[in-house]
Amino acid sequence: MLRSLVAALTSALLAGAPMPAATVAAPSTPAPASTTDRHADSVYPSVGNPGVDVLDYGLHLRWQPRTRTLAGVARVRLVPARDGRFRLDLSGRLAVSRLAVTDRRTGRPVASTSRHAGRHLDVSAPGLVAGSTYDVVISYRGRPGPTPAPSSRGDMAGLGWQTTRDGQAWAMQEPYGAFTWYPVNDHPSDKATYRVALDVPRRWVGVSNGRLDSRRVRHGRTLTHFTNRDPMASYLMTVAIGPYVRATQTGPHGLPLSYWVPRAHPEYLVPLRATPAALRWLESRLGPYPFDRAGVVVTPSDSAMETQTLVTFGARNYRFGTRGVRQTVVHELAHAWYGDTVTPDDWSDLWMNEGMAMYVEALFSTSRGWQTWAYWDDQFTSTDGLWRRLYGPPGAYDPDQFAQINVYFCTARMLVRLRERFGAAVFDDLVRRWPQEHRNTVQDRTSYVAWLAASTGEDPVELRAFVDRWLLSRTPPA
Repeated sequence: MLRSLVAALTSALLAGAPMPAATVAAPSTPAPASTTDRHADSVYPSVGNPGVDVLDYGLHLRWQPRTRTLAGVARVRLVPARDGRFRLDLSGRLAVSRLAVTDRRTGRPVASTSRHAGRHLDVSAPGLVAGSTYDVVISYRGRPGPTPAPSSRGDMAGLGWQTTRDGQAWAMQEPYGAFTWYPVNDHPSDKATYRVALDVPRRWVGVSNGRLDSRRVRHGRTLTHFTNRDPMASYLMTVAIGPYVRATQTGPHGLPLSYWVPRAHPEYLVPLRATPAALRWLESRLGPYPFDRAGVVVTPSDSAMETQTLVTFGARNYRFGTRGVRQTVVHELAHAWYGDTVTPDDWSDLWMNEGMAMYVEALFSTSRGWQTWAYWDDQFTSTDGLWRRLYGPPGAYDPDQFAQINVYFCTARMLVRLRERFGAAVFDDLVRRWPQEHRNTVQDRTSYVAWLAASTGEDPVELRAFVDRWLLSRTPPA
């Protein structure tokens, strides 16, 4: 995720202008996590449920912009960790009209009752057996809206479903906001596959992650269907509804690329056309791109977000100019390796995503001659103490200051120091190998440091102490 504060800072760097003053404006290979080793999130413990493992979501969403009404049917395949019950996240603005549970093994319905209070949908079914697989069909309807973000960032006032005055809609939801528009285990540790069908007014089109399987017009409505081959965390889902036009391009190794831009703004395509070159550069640093497609959808927002296979890019970022757009797109695409295919299993490890994406972004701008590396290194170093004082250390940030610049700049500085510690060739090889050896998994600080130690021969206790100093200290390490 690259929010407007970082974009403004890097835009100033590109222009050679002074950096704006900081303000607190209006944080062997391990196997994928399973339901048995999940835990409540250490930063946001009320979000998500370690007692359920969702395997697949099938979402059919019908949007009525005039009334701001969303009617949905969610088909959720899941495995409960406890007998007799499970919990999903779903906004109280969405009323459940039907819920049915079917045993996948027998194909028979399971008697169930549900209670929907606040953001929680609790399902009780005496016949549920922990470890077995069930299909849950949930029909719901309501007027979705964003939930408050745990941050003072001006471009993070709300998370999840957003609606414009004329009824266009999009979703941007890190760290938790998916529950505002579909029933979900809203935590990054629970990856699942997704199939999405969108039913919107004919003059518009509904867009989501993954492969566009079909698009047709029926009874005055545009119907689109998308399929995602690889599992993803709920915060990486996206949806956008509006007057979109699709342009296509081919990336490295025949990779299909799609760009969805508003019909009235074909100029938005110009910097996006540089994406194949950006992906080739990223592959030279991070290894083969981990998914079957890539792209960008431009929404009426301030932010940019690494939504899997289809970056959600706020149109207001174009105010930073063509270079700024290209640099931000590279930041979000870097998350395909760090954040999307390898995902933190707890929000305390947001630094794993943002620090590397920031580091890679700085390398990219240097490779294009837009800035010098000495300048970036100086910025990471000279501001480290400020960001820690304002927002906390990157590995133990203030929970009310999610995704502030501390997790970007302070962690990027740590990575620079790790490169000095390991040597350039070794570090660059590790940066490439980590996402290639841990595809489609969730990881944490412990597994990352253990892997670094095993790969370099460093003492794991000493290396963990080094990393902890950088991630947990409220003052910059020497």
